[in-house]
Amino acid sequence: MSEEPQAASATMAKLGAGAGLCATCSHAKLNETRRGTAYLRCLRAEWDERMIRYPRLPVQACPGFEVADLPPRATRPNAHPEA
Repeated sequence: MSEEPQAASATMAKLGAGAGLCATCSHAKLNETRRGTAYLRCLRAEWDERMIRYPRLPVQACPGFEVADLPPRATRPNAHPEA
């Protein structure tokens, strides 16, 4: 339960660059591969052709930026939902 924010923070640190606006955007999805590589994906790019699916970090300006209530969630390939 309380591990998710820590996991997201640890994954965010693996990006290699600051996320810029993506760090607080409601459309950002933080992913981590099995090998430990982390990247941000813009979910808005699925329906908004102005957006880039995998933006170059740090994002300084974005026409689709919307502030999220929480930071991007980390997605791990082997994560199991808690019951």
